[in-house]
This record gives sequence, C-alpha cells and structure tokens, in this order.
Amino acid sequence: MEEKYQLADALSIYDDLNGSLVVLQGKTGKICRMSNSSNLIHILDYLQRPSTFKGVVASFPYLTEKSLHQALSRLISLGVVEKLNEQVRQIRCMLIGCGSIGSHVFKQLSMFPLKKMLLVDNDIVDETNIYRQDFYPEDIGLKKTAALLNRSSCIEETVFSNQRIMGPHDLVELIQAESINLVIQAADCPTTDDMARIVNKAGDYCNVPYIVNPGYIGNAMSLPEFFYPNLDYSYASSHLSIPGEPVLRFQKKQIELPFL
Repeated sequence: MEEKYQLADALSIYDDLNGSLVVLQGKTGKICRMSNSSNLIHILDYLQRPSTFKGVVASFPYLTEKSLHQALSRLISLGVVEKLNEQVRQIRCMLIGCGSIGSHVFKQLSMFPLKKMLLVDNDIVDETNIYRQDFYPEDIGLKKTAALLNRSSCIEETVFSNQRIMGPHDLVELIQAESINLVIQAADCPTTDDMARIVNKAGDYCNVPYIVNPGYIGNAMSLPEFFYPNLDYSYASSHLSIPGEPVLRFQKKQIELPFL
C-alpha cells in the first residue's frame, strides 16, 4: 500500500508579512520558518487531507514531480508533514496528586481511551475531602489512589504508586519505569512551587512534556499551560503571540468521548 501524507497534528501557520511563513507545531512546541509562496500555501492546504504522493502530483500538474518531492521531503524534515503510518498517539500519563485538583483531573481524563494512567499519591481520604474533592463518604479511609482505581474508566491500564516524590530523581525513576510520556502535576508537597520545579527538571531530563498547576481558587480549577521539555519558561501567565496574519490552523479530529 502506498504511503500517505498529512499535515502534522495541531499546526498554526502565520504569514509574518515579511516574506515568510511561521509554523507553530503544537505537538512539539517548535517554531519553524519557511519562505512564503502561493504554491506552498496551496500544498499545505491540500495536505489537511491524507494523500499519497501520486495524489499530490496529480493535484498540482503545473509543478514538476521533482520539485514536489523536494518540497514534501523538506516539510517532513521540519515536522510540518507526517507519514500517516508513523503516527502513534498512545498517551501514558502520570498524575501526581489525587486531591483537590488531581481527583477532578482524573475524572475528566478517565473518559478518554488513554493507554495508561499512573496515579501518584500516598494520602488517605478523610471527611474533609468529601465534596470538595471528587470523593464520597464510602471512600473515607481508603488511599486516594485506591478510591480512584475503583471508578469506571475508559483508560486501558490504570496503576498507582504511593511513593512520595521529594526530588527530580524520584520522578525520573517513575517516568522511566512506567514509560510515561506525559506528566501532570497536581500536588503541593513539598510545596506547589517545589513540585513544579521537580516536574520541570525531570521532564527536561526524560524529554517528556508536562503540565504544572499553580493551585485552585474556591471550587474552580483547570489545566493551565502545557510545557515542552528543554525550553526556557518563567511560568508566568502568558500566551505566545506570533506577529502576522493567520494562514491556516490544522487539528486532527478529536477523540470522541464514549457514552458512559
């Protein structure tokens, strides 16, 4: 079967108004620049749908096969285009902390068919946790990890660890042992700031993306910024702004939520 090609997932493409296209790659956090041309924009637009190389050639008869092959090879090397048979989106997530934030994060993520979820917490459910956290009276006295493991879930494999993470080395060992490729920090021990720094260092070392949580306000919480390993962050509240005009945004069809 002939290989098919498509734009990489979660792309935002801008015209910087200075002769270049700026591409923000959502899956890797990388930004690349390419010389702007109408032909390139048409090719990018066409590859929002899967296509074989023969299909690309047939759709652009005014371009030579050699030039199209070079353009496609360049786009693949930049990570802008992917071969469909190389795409694997199996998420093996570690959730650190199963309390005020973590228990609600787990409830939401449990509706997705993730490959694996590792719950990390050594606390026990008590009366003060009821209703503010996603626990019920019958959970009192159980480990928080055990209570969440009893819930119905679409996750293929859910496991737990009662280990206390006190430094980057502890976290690196867990990431490597469980083949984790996403870390979500929802714990405040030793402190929220300390845990964010631990996750930052371990994520950089293991080259794993991560989310850090500053805490919650009242009964409201959400997942904040998504961080990619080995880039510099101040953890200040900000949004990346790319000067220029948006040309194209591409995201694959989202995973459908099953009916529970």
